[in-house]
Amino acid sequence: MEIYIEYALAENFLLDAMLLWLAMKAAKQEISLWRIVLAAAIGAAFAVAFPLLKTGKTIAYILKFSVGALLCLVAVKGKGIGRYALTALLFFGFSFALGGALLAVYSAFSIDYGVTENGYLTESAPVGLVLSGSAVFAIVAVTLTKRLYRRRAMRRFVYPCKIELDGRTVKAEGFLDSGNRAQAGGIPVCFLSPDLAFDLLGDKVMTEEMTIMTMGGESRIKIFLADSLEIYCGDKPNIIKKVYFAPSGNIRAREYKIILNAAVLAE
Repeated sequence: MEIYIEYALAENFLLDAMLLWLAMKAAKQEISLWRIVLAAAIGAAFAVAFPLLKTGKTIAYILKFSVGALLCLVAVKGKGIGRYALTALLFFGFSFALGGALLAVYSAFSIDYGVTENGYLTESAPVGLVLSGSAVFAIVAVTLTKRLYRRRAMRRFVYPCKIELDGRTVKAEGFLDSGNRAQAGGIPVCFLSPDLAFDLLGDKVMTEEMTIMTMGGESRIKIFLADSLEIYCGDKPNIIKKVYFAPSGNIRAREYKIILNAAVLAE
């Protein structure tokens, strides 16, 4: 197989730089471009020289993990074992994920690939295919990472709740929305999913209404007054008597079925 060193250097440099950037982005590290460039250059040089080394599989894997750890050490700005360890863990995780994704692409396009005695992957895929596949991988990885952090941040404001009305009780997770300050007659208004409203109301008809502001202007919605709302955010539940609820079909999150009023935990 004929290998063009300049192509191999460029491809490995771009892949290492992308993986380091992803790892540092996911670890919420301060990104230093010159450090990433230096680390990626070291990684590219090693990737080109590695196939020439006559080593067994054990030594080869030790070398690859050692160089990967070195790349993270160069790329990470600042000190701290925790900061470095998290970045290294993510770097290796993204590396394995990208490798698996590229192998799946090779199989899909019937591209020949193999592994040498020292664990080096050989393939005949066009550079453009490798880089475009890696770019798609990076976009997916960034999107999933953002969603993960968003969900993690949201979970800080999600609490187990219990609502009672005329002897009926429902339990569900509630999200404390700092932007929800709706009130009806001075009483906080929370929102809940239609299925919870049905379980609470049964055949009871909502007769009260309130006006809310939407993107399209003012709108009238049905509300009902619950006997109590219990929010569990400590050793003892916060019990709020007389809270209005309005069914909302806009609650589609998996993590919660109730949107709590910002004032309920200040009660």
